[in-house]
Amino acid sequence: MRRVGHTAVSLVMALGAATSVAALDVTPPTTISAQAAAELQALDPSRDPTLGGLSYADAFQALSEGTAEAVAAALQQFPATVETSTIDGADHLLITPADLNPALKDHLLIHVHGGAHVFFSPESAQTSSLAAAQAVGVRILSVRYPLAWQAPFPASRDRVMAVYRELLTEYPSDQLAFYGDSAGGGLILSTLQQLQAEGLDMPAAAALLSPWTDVSGAGDSYTVMSGQDPIIDYPISLAAAAREYVGDLTLNDPGPSPIYGPIKPGLPPILLTTGTRDLFLSDAARLQRRLLDAQVPVDLIVYEGMWHVFQTSTALPESGVAWADMAGFLRKAWAR
Repeated sequence: MRRVGHTAVSLVMALGAATSVAALDVTPPTTISAQAAAELQALDPSRDPTLGGLSYADAFQALSEGTAEAVAAALQQFPATVETSTIDGADHLLITPADLNPALKDHLLIHVHGGAHVFFSPESAQTSSLAAAQAVGVRILSVRYPLAWQAPFPASRDRVMAVYRELLTEYPSDQLAFYGDSAGGGLILSTLQQLQAEGLDMPAAAALLSPWTDVSGAGDSYTVMSGQDPIIDYPISLAAAAREYVGDLTLNDPGPSPIYGPIKPGLPPILLTTGTRDLFLSDAARLQRRLLDAQVPVDLIVYEGMWHVFQTSTALPESGVAWADMAGFLRKAWAR
């Protein structure tokens, strides 16, 4: 299998050595694959570029250039047709996998990318969306939303809401589903809460990969996993972005931090995935508890030894398992 680099590795490479801390001095557990062990030792946690005086706009441009090679490799590994779809004045990416599942030809998976609300785009996040499209066998619409330095919350949620409303004119709601990682997972949860508040029809399901549901940094794993997640760390790579995202709101406002928002019956089935080395493990655990209390169907999968959004390192055996798990969850939800 051809290796497609982790998006966070691309972030470090794109922004230069000054934006990263030293590689983790860790002894990988014996319970993960040799490929994962090697990557765990090689990865550097990213550093927020604004801490070094670089603007988010300049960092975004460097990241877009730095991920080009990984995206090109992903297109070879996961063949697909990539087109542009304009909704709400923005150009989104419509991805049709070469192996489209005939049973899902009338379905659509809505992708909301991650990046701490300040990085990535539908183009640079294709290492995720292309892998997901092939694994599930479904078309994916990867949403272009305003990043925090372009417009703070709720601009991003407003865009996702506008896209969903438009899609409801073309698809029955039960043929739609969401998936997103990290900040994108948190944004999806906030969107689902807003859909419920407005009385709109819910999608069939939502898959949230290592969702960032509390931008205040509360939660046990933010302390326990500090210096152990090889991708992110709150003080050096997330705190400044969180403040940018919330604008004039507080960090624990239930809009940008939807874990504090309403979790009520009527939400669609939700898949939560995380890892034992994920800084956001507590976000997933806390959300699972609230969903269970509200009697919302929820599946939580915790992957041994895995870090934040490890799925985008598609050469790892564990990544293939995780994508297959997500595909099984979505197909089951769509078959109801």
